[in-house]
Amino acid sequence: MPKASPRLPTSKPSVTKYPKGSSLKSARPAKGLRKKSARKEAPTDDDGVLAEPVATWRKNSPGQLAMPFAATVPPIEAKPFLKWVGGKNSLLSQLTAHFPATIDRYFEPFLGGGAVFFHLKHRFPRLRAFLRDSNRELINAYRAVRDRPEALMRLLDEHSNSFEVIGDAYYYNVRSQHDLTDDLARAARTIFLNKTCFNGLWRVNARNEFNTPVGSNKTPGLYDRSNILAVSAALQDAQLEVQDFRAVAAEVRRGDFIYFDPPYLPISSFSDFQRYTAGQFREADQVELAQLVRELDAKGCQIALSNSEHPRVRELYSGFTVSVVSAPRFINCKPGGRGNIAELVVTNTRKKQSPPLQFTTPAEPIFPETKYMGSKRKLLPFILKNLGSIKFESVLDAFSGSGCVGYALKQTGARVYSNDFLKFCFHTARATVENNSTLLTENDIARLLRRNSSAPTFVRDTYKDIFFEEEDCSFLDNLWANVTELDSPLKVSLALAAASRAAMKKRPRGMFTVTGKKGWDARADLKLSMSEQFLLAVNGFNSSVFSNGQENRAFNCDVFDLDPSLADVVYIDSPYISPLSDCDYTRRYHFVEGYCQYWKNLEIMEHTSTKKIRSYDTAFATKAGALAAFQKLFHLFRKSTLVVSYSSNSIPKKAEMIELLEREKKTVTVFEIPHRYHHGNHAHKIGNNNNEALEYLFIAK
Repeated sequence: MPKASPRLPTSKPSVTKYPKGSSLKSARPAKGLRKKSARKEAPTDDDGVLAEPVATWRKNSPGQLAMPFAATVPPIEAKPFLKWVGGKNSLLSQLTAHFPATIDRYFEPFLGGGAVFFHLKHRFPRLRAFLRDSNRELINAYRAVRDRPEALMRLLDEHSNSFEVIGDAYYYNVRSQHDLTDDLARAARTIFLNKTCFNGLWRVNARNEFNTPVGSNKTPGLYDRSNILAVSAALQDAQLEVQDFRAVAAEVRRGDFIYFDPPYLPISSFSDFQRYTAGQFREADQVELAQLVRELDAKGCQIALSNSEHPRVRELYSGFTVSVVSAPRFINCKPGGRGNIAELVVTNTRKKQSPPLQFTTPAEPIFPETKYMGSKRKLLPFILKNLGSIKFESVLDAFSGSGCVGYALKQTGARVYSNDFLKFCFHTARATVENNSTLLTENDIARLLRRNSSAPTFVRDTYKDIFFEEEDCSFLDNLWANVTELDSPLKVSLALAAASRAAMKKRPRGMFTVTGKKGWDARADLKLSMSEQFLLAVNGFNSSVFSNGQENRAFNCDVFDLDPSLADVVYIDSPYISPLSDCDYTRRYHFVEGYCQYWKNLEIMEHTSTKKIRSYDTAFATKAGALAAFQKLFHLFRKSTLVVSYSSNSIPKKAEMIELLEREKKTVTVFEIPHRYHHGNHAHKIGNNNNEALEYLFIAK
């Protein structure tokens, strides 16, 4: 005999009962009267429908009437009854800080999980809410919770019991029921699928059929009774409509508050939370939404909008107040991909009267995270604090390295010159320090990612399985071919800086001194593809671009070839020579250094396992050479204030450095702070190579 299909819960036809002899109109008590009940729960019939009205009837819209709610529902703040991608429950305190102090009529065209509405309804009990979403099943679920909570909970109990007994087969059977006609059964199905599917992700195909697979939690709680009743109570005054966001323009009037929470503009190629309905929310829709916001602003409405921290979002809403909030990201198949991310809140409550700033990211733009030996990122507060005693208008970062010091100095408003003899460090500095406004646009990124039939194969042929797998190597080859077609030097630097950062993220400790997967661990960085890392890096570098009103410059030359009168202050952070290890940065970062010039005119040492390039000559490679090099360097820039970062583990020693500086300057002040360097030079030496030291900052005037 054929196997019987799992039985699905069904509901009786939806029938609303009224007191005998009443009609819709007569069921409404006279104005000012309110029926009371001492019972703990309102009496219901077999279908869970309230047998008599125990609260005031409220008319919502033509043809729509909310059900009465039990007067005994506890006055608690309702919470979302669905797990919804992009839900704002964890952001309420940050969001509402940007909302109006008082709200009368409230519109939410992208209802989703409803966290903002529930919070505002609790805060403003007389709030008149107009709740919209284009997802028909979602709105139907809200109506069922509002109108028939008891009957809905009984159906959910049936779903829960069946799922516990039958398991995944029951889930997929329920998922296949795309043609249910009973609204209550549809609502129960929606809630059941939402609570048992993978990560609560509501996703549909082109036929508008829910297609998310079953999740791992086999004993989910489908509802909380007290919350369902609180939600039902909160929704009694609310209009609930299936509606496109554009229709709100015809409904609102001056003074209304509208909160938009659309599907976000993706910040990476694998961000796809747009398929709530069969019609995806695309960039053209983002543009139309921005136009709508401007129309509503001109109409005198109060507006708030959430979206991703993306340069395009800032461009679309230029002229409005744009603030940044920190949001936890829970929807990710990889736990390592979850964590806090930046989001934008756009409002018109405090419109900018002056021309908008040239910042393309938060008011304090963030330098892209970097893996770089000797990076001063964690020492920036120490360095900047002691630089505060010096008056200067211009500064030279003579050995820019990771670029974080030059970037921080740019944020002070000074004119900054950054220099490094390594090509990939130069591109980082040009992308973040010299660059005041240029971004890689979406069209640029599409061009960089397109398949190029003329792409070379050097990376794949030379480095496959040495540092990266074939697919990642081919991506870098193809990317290089497309980078050469960019028409802006600043865009070239943005692309190469992002490619370098992506490659370094894909290596343990960001270095290229060992082959294969030696030193790999469970970090998500090592598991993402090169293309994914590149897109993340592009977003990071785009987000770092801002103007400090100065003409900053980046150089790629020997420090001794720089103009000695270039800047008021010269900051020196040369490679540290240590008796414990070498300071050969070319050896450690040879792959990205080679890639940034595609190994043109570079000698590859074929006999080495890493296929490294021959290291550049530097005067700072030996103790004897370093003494002479520092003396020459201090003399070259003797007319500027000298600021030198140094370590107690280094050669020459502290006393020798002071002596060298005193030959050129009248006063030498030394500041120091304990510091632990987390980049051991060899993996087996981390923890026993004296990487705990004192960090010195010499200031010579």
